[in-house]
Amino acid sequence: MLKLEPLKTKTSDEFASDPYLKDIVERNLEVAAQACIDIANRIISMEQLEKPHDAYGAIEMLGEIGVLPHEFAQRLAPIAGFRNILVHEYLEIDWNEVLRNLQRLGDLYSFMEHIKRWLKDRTYSD
Repeated sequence: MLKLEPLKTKTSDEFASDPYLKDIVERNLEVAAQACIDIANRIISMEQLEKPHDAYGAIEMLGEIGVLPHEFAQRLAPIAGFRNILVHEYLEIDWNEVLRNLQRLGDLYSFMEHIKRWLKDRTYSD
């Protein structure tokens, strides 16, 4: 995500004129979204819970079991669908959606903090 931080100030015109910037943003947002999904699925497995039907549900479940605040999990869960668009529909990417997600890096940092707090609490309670 650190690679993305300085790109938050770029305009849509700058992205339109520089395919390398687009590639950097797409790939790093894809990796960040996949990391959230993978972490959610790992926690679900660690807690021996029933696996959700999809990645969206995996992130939502973190809100249901108290790893994430419920409202935050609801807000973050659509990143799973965004990741699917980046991976599977790359010819039809809505750049307004990409730019909106680029501006929401704070949610990814918050996700990391919630996960670190949960791991720390879990470590001390075991």
